[in-house]
Amino acid sequence: MRRAPRVAVAVVMAGSAVLTGACSGGGTGGGAAAATPTGSPAVGADESLKVLRDWTDRHNKAITSGDERLWRATVTGALAAPVTARVRTYGRLPESATISLANPVLYVPRRSAYPKWFGIAALERSDGKDQQVLGVFVKTGAKDDWRAAHWLTFQGGAPDLAYDAEGYAIPAPDRGLPAAHAAYLAEGDESGLMPDAFSANARKAEQGDWKVTPGGFEPGPGPSYALRTSDGGSFVWYGLTQDATLTGGTEPGLPADVRDHLAQDGRKPGGTVHASWQWLAIGYAPPSGKGRVLGESVSLTAAR
Repeated sequence: MRRAPRVAVAVVMAGSAVLTGACSGGGTGGGAAAATPTGSPAVGADESLKVLRDWTDRHNKAITSGDERLWRATVTGALAAPVTARVRTYGRLPESATISLANPVLYVPRRSAYPKWFGIAALERSDGKDQQVLGVFVKTGAKDDWRAAHWLTFQGGAPDLAYDAEGYAIPAPDRGLPAAHAAYLAEGDESGLMPDAFSANARKAEQGDWKVTPGGFEPGPGPSYALRTSDGGSFVWYGLTQDATLTGGTEPGLPADVRDHLAQDGRKPGGTVHASWQWLAIGYAPPSGKGRVLGESVSLTAAR
């Protein structure tokens, strides 16, 4: 399984382009425009950059402290379990792991009620390196901080988004894409999904010298987040939880993340290891037909 060794919320994928579109309160951008915008935006143009600066400061403080409570205060949903597992296993990160966000592009839907959310594309800078990231920020209540609910490095092509007449992104249903992805991973069901190479490889029956018996794949935790594309489809951020049983291998043959997690508690694998992973994925669901995965990452959340 793939995990991010540097920062719990940064993961690697392949490709060469990044989303473009209107920032909050901007012009109409690319894609279709809704005729009659209604409701207030999830975040205002003046507030949005303050939100990003505040979150980045809290994130950097958390990753260099090794304090699990500070980590949890910066993330929610599908990011929460990987963050908790990472800090328990590896502790604090060095100052070189802190990040800054440059050239942010916001995808802000109209959402008057809580929870409020918006999407972001930005250049993440850390330790002298730059990478494009796509994320989702969520605010669950008026007194709560904004937290990251999804975060992926992303350099693959993505569909154009639709915007209303005032330049705000338009919420959309996830069209069953998370469930279709889970059904493929668990059962090989391709009725609702065109599988990508990463997902196909994840269905292999071996990890190192261990045999893998797939357990359950379920959407979540937390909701998916989707925006309308210019063709009437949906661009979707979502998570999947995975449970599996590994049998019959040796300790050196275990995936490194599983081995490190067990070692942190002074445990050695017996003949059977039960493990859980968190998937973060983004995908496109067309108005009709099969959805497709545009990118994903997998992080260990538990092993016993």
